[in-house]
Amino acid sequence: MAELEPTLTEDQEPATAEPPPPRPTAEMMPEEALEILKKGDTLSDVRVYRLRLEGEFPQPLRMRNVVLVQPIFDGPSFLDEVSLNHCTIDRPRFNKVTIFAKGLELRESFLVKANLHHLTVKGPLTCDHMHTRGKFLLANSIFEGQVRFWETRFKGWVDISQCEFKGLADFRSFHAEEGFSLNRCKFTADALFRGSTVAKKLDFTTSRFEALLDFSKAKLHDYVYLESIQQGDQQRFAFLNTLGEKLLIGIDQLKRRLVNEEKGDYKSAMHEYGFLKRAFAALYRHQQEDWAFYRFKVNERRSLARTWERPMTKVGQFCSWFFLDLGCSYGTSPRRAVRAALIIILLFALIYALGADQLGAAVKPPFAGPPDSVLNRLMQGIIASVAVFSSGFASLRELAHGWITFPLIIEALLGTLLWGLFIVAFSRKVIR
Repeated sequence: MAELEPTLTEDQEPATAEPPPPRPTAEMMPEEALEILKKGDTLSDVRVYRLRLEGEFPQPLRMRNVVLVQPIFDGPSFLDEVSLNHCTIDRPRFNKVTIFAKGLELRESFLVKANLHHLTVKGPLTCDHMHTRGKFLLANSIFEGQVRFWETRFKGWVDISQCEFKGLADFRSFHAEEGFSLNRCKFTADALFRGSTVAKKLDFTTSRFEALLDFSKAKLHDYVYLESIQQGDQQRFAFLNTLGEKLLIGIDQLKRRLVNEEKGDYKSAMHEYGFLKRAFAALYRHQQEDWAFYRFKVNERRSLARTWERPMTKVGQFCSWFFLDLGCSYGTSPRRAVRAALIIILLFALIYALGADQLGAAVKPPFAGPPDSVLNRLMQGIIASVAVFSSGFASLRELAHGWITFPLIIEALLGTLLWGLFIVAFSRKVIR
């Protein structure tokens, strides 16, 4: 037998929470191992060098506690289940398309420099508690069933490229000690990264997502690249209790796409917008930070308990919506304060136009002709409204009489309040 590159020694193995399975010392020839597998028997507790798998395997293929050194997958078709539990797979090579008709199980296995190409997995792919060392590459593959990488530990970089996930993609609680990259992949169902930990960059460049992309409780310690992802109509995000400060994503990608906000769980959505606000602030993206803060305040308002048994809660909700939301977007938009001021001025101008005769000589007719003409009434109303809004009720207090004094008082109060809101919002913009 030709001399082969030795497999890993004990002192080279990564120090992880769950060590790889013990190494069997008994060696078996690949021909003998292949004969056992084709019978449908379980291969266990042996080391096999350069096992070549090709052709059809109608029987289940099961291995346990087996070390495969440089196995070659030369276009095999596994018609039944394939299970490699507690196995070590050292530098596998895939020459042609490999078909797993009823799924592939790599539970608690240990992969070394695994370059997995051209897989077609029609059943579930189960990689629970799998460990990898060196770069893990998964490319040009199709997964029709559920994919699970629960508690998988990646010692090196992870690169998943040009793969299609038609079923649930469950990457919950995996640990990547380097970076994690999804390049030109497509996710038809939910993609769950809940509770996952990535030490370096998380890059989803040019990948497409059709359903939920869930980062809840994830620990993201470096940059997260989401600006170039493609989004289907039903694509949604979840960021509840996510930790991370370098999230690269645009406002247009987030609008109306937070699943908790759509479900009416405003308290959870409030915390998600709080996370987004901190992430945008850390990147000095002030416009995005303002947008996230505004959505945070909207969901905070909606999450508070309101009932007609306590009427003041309803009044407080209306005032918050009318003055703070419509008035200035909770201090984030001076333009909205100006817009609200113009609307108030025009509305009260119409009221004053109807009661122009009760303004007395406060406002002279601006145009020639009868003082009670439509044009004069409208202009009188606008002039009075601007004066009261900007200067208060004092200028017309002694000239107005009758019911017209009540809208004058209300507009004077609204003008004072909106001037304050405008100053706060404008100052916040200028200071930053």
